Amino acid sequence: MSTEENKAVMQRICEEVIQEGKIGKLDELVASDYTFHGPGGQEIKGVEGLKRLMAWLHASFPDIHFTVDDVIAEGEKVVTFYTMKGTHKSNKPVNFQGIMISRFANGREIECWEIYDRFTIASQLAPGWANVLLRLIENQMIKDRP
Repeated sequence: MSTEENKAVMQRICEEVIQEGKIGKLDELVASDYTFHGPGGQEIKGVEGLKRLMAWLHASFPDIHFTVDDVIAEGEKVVTFYTMKGTHKSNKPVNFQGIMISRFANGREIECWEIYDRFTIASQLAPGWANVLLRLIENQMIKDRP
């Protein structure tokens, strides 16, 4: 597959699966032996695991709005910079950015590494907790200075 074809598949994943919640489309867009590598060492294997993740995402953020801000592709890899907005099921608004690096084979996404701003999400969902954590980090950084 060409770089442009890989970008088109990734665009469909972003629009049809993440934005619109058409989880069944994953069967035609993602390889059966797919692997997702998420923040903090999270790893999900197989298209069925990805379907469960997408179902959780849509249950947690029923009004999700996923925007692709930029796409860079070379060879078998597509890098997608995105913004996600939505209302968490706790009725708190969330707005954050992330990056996915996806690898393609035979016209399907076979592997993805994703990183997103977990601290921003935490600070929006639980501001008190996030402020305490931030103070702890700052204090440790001050303490560790030479």
